Amino acid sequence: MKKLLSYILLCIAMCGLFGSCAKDRGNYDYLTLDSVAIDVSGLATSYSMLRFDTLHLQPVVKYKGQVVTGSEKSGELSFAWEMYPSSVNPTVQEKFTFDSTIALHAVMDKREAVWVVLFTVINNKTGVKTFSKFSVAITPSLAEGWMVLYEKDGNTDVGLIVNNEVTKTNTVKEKVMLDIYSTSNGAPMAGAPGSIGYSLVNLTGAHKIYIQSTGDVVSVTPTTFQRIDDFSSIFWTMPATKAPQMVKITERRKEFMLNNNKLHVIDYTILGNGRRAFEDALTGKYGTLAPWITTTTGAAFDAVLYDQTNKRFVKVVARGTEVVEFTTAQSATAAFDVKNVGLTFVTSDLGWNYWEHAVMKDDAGKYFLLTADFRTGEIATIGKGKYDMSACPEINDLVSISAGYYGEVFYYASPNSLYQFKYSARSTDKLWSAPANEKITNIALQKYYNSNPALGAFYDPKNICKILYIATYDESTKTGHVYQMQVNQSSGAIVAGTEKKYSGFGKVKAMAWKPFIIM
Repeated sequence: MKKLLSYILLCIAMCGLFGSCAKDRGNYDYLTLDSVAIDVSGLATSYSMLRFDTLHLQPVVKYKGQVVTGSEKSGELSFAWEMYPSSVNPTVQEKFTFDSTIALHAVMDKREAVWVVLFTVINNKTGVKTFSKFSVAITPSLAEGWMVLYEKDGNTDVGLIVNNEVTKTNTVKEKVMLDIYSTSNGAPMAGAPGSIGYSLVNLTGAHKIYIQSTGDVVSVTPTTFQRIDDFSSIFWTMPATKAPQMVKITERRKEFMLNNNKLHVIDYTILGNGRRAFEDALTGKYGTLAPWITTTTGAAFDAVLYDQTNKRFVKVVARGTEVVEFTTAQSATAAFDVKNVGLTFVTSDLGWNYWEHAVMKDDAGKYFLLTADFRTGEIATIGKGKYDMSACPEINDLVSISAGYYGEVFYYASPNSLYQFKYSARSTDKLWSAPANEKITNIALQKYYNSNPALGAFYDPKNICKILYIATYDESTKTGHVYQMQVNQSSGAIVAGTEKKYSGFGKVKAMAWKPFIIM
C-alpha cells in the first residue's frame, strides 16, 4: 500500500512539471533569419576536367525568396569559391581561393587529384553561411602535343599545342596552353631558353622531360610539368660551375648534358633500381665543344660531338669515360675527314637516311652542308656529302634548320624567309615568308629521335616529317607565333591550304614532340 501511494504521488508531480512547461509561452526575443538557398539542380555534383581546362559553375542563389543576380548593391550577401583536396588525396595539403562572385570561371591548373570545390554564401547581416560542394577530378591534359620553348621577360617557359595533327587521340578541341612550367612550379626558369626533350630511355620506369636554359636545367613530370630535379639535384655530385649548355637524349638509351664545356651522362643500358642522376664529367683532351650531340649512332659510339677549337668531330666510345679523337683513317672517297673537318660548326639536324645534316662555315664565312653517317660505326667513309651553300639566299642570316627522314628534304630559315635547299640538285626554293613585323626564330619538323620503327607506334609521332612548324616573333608586341603546315615528306613541298597559326608565346628558341605513353 505504501509503495502504491509513493507511485501515485510521483505521477502527480510529473504531471505538474509538464503542465508548467506547457503553460510557459516564453518571454524570449527571437531573431528572424533571412533565408538563403543555393539551387544546384541544373549542375552536376561531380566533374572530371583536363588540367588547364576552365571550370564553369553558376548556381542559382535565392535570398528572401528572390533570385540573386549578382548585381545587388545592398552588401547583405557575400560569396566565396574555394578548393581543397578530397579525402581520397590525404597527402595533398593545398587550399586555394578562386573568386568572390556567384559564378565561377576558373582554370583548373592545380595538380592532378580529386578536389572539393566549395561555394559559400554569407549573410553579412546574420553571419549565417550556406554551402554547396562539387567534386572535381583534375586529369592529365598535358598528354600528347607539340612543346614550344620560349623566352618571356628574360626567363624561360613552355607552351603546348594540341590538335589533330599531333595527337593520336583525335582531339576535337584544338588548344594552346601557355606558361605551363611557371604555372606548375610557381615561377619560370631563370635565364634564356636552350633545349627541351622528352626522354624515353628509361624503358621500365618513369619518363621525364628535360628543359635547359642558360640559368638552370631541370627534369619535369610529363603529365604535370612539375619539377623533379634542378641543377642542384640532377647530378650525383653537383659541378662547381653552373653553366648548362644543352641536354640531349639519344637513341642508344643515354641522356647527356653539356655543362661548362664538360660532358655528363646517364646510361640506362646499365641496369639499376632507384634514382638516376648525371655522373661526373667525362675526361678528355679537347677544345671548346659546340652545343650539339649527334642524335643516333652505331654500337661503337655512345656519343659524337664537335670540337670547335680543333675543327673536328670527337667521340665517346661505347661505355667510355673520356672524349677522344676518331682513330680510323678516312678514305679519299669520303666527302670530308671527320678527324680534320677544318670548319666551324653552326648547327645540325638528323635527316635523310638518318645521317646528320650539319651546317658549317669556313674562316671566310662561306657556308657548307655536310652529311655524316655515324650509325654504321667508325668506318672510313663517315663523311657522305659536302655541299656548297654560298649561293643560297640569306644564308649568312641563318637562324634555324630542319631536315626530313624520307627524302633529301632540308629546310633553312633566315629571319624573313623559309627556304628548301635541294642539295643534290644544288638548287634553293623559297617556300614561305614571315608576315610583316614578324621574324622567324625557329623551325622544326614533327619527328622524334627514335629511328627504329620496330619500337612501335607509341614511339613515333602521328605525322613523321609531314608537319612543319615555323616560329616567329613580333618585337613590337613581344608576342611569339607558331605556324603549322603540312608538307610532302618526300619532296618537302608545302601542302597548300593547310597553314594554321597559334599565338601567345614568347620568343621561341626550340620545339619538340611530346608523346603520351602509359607505362
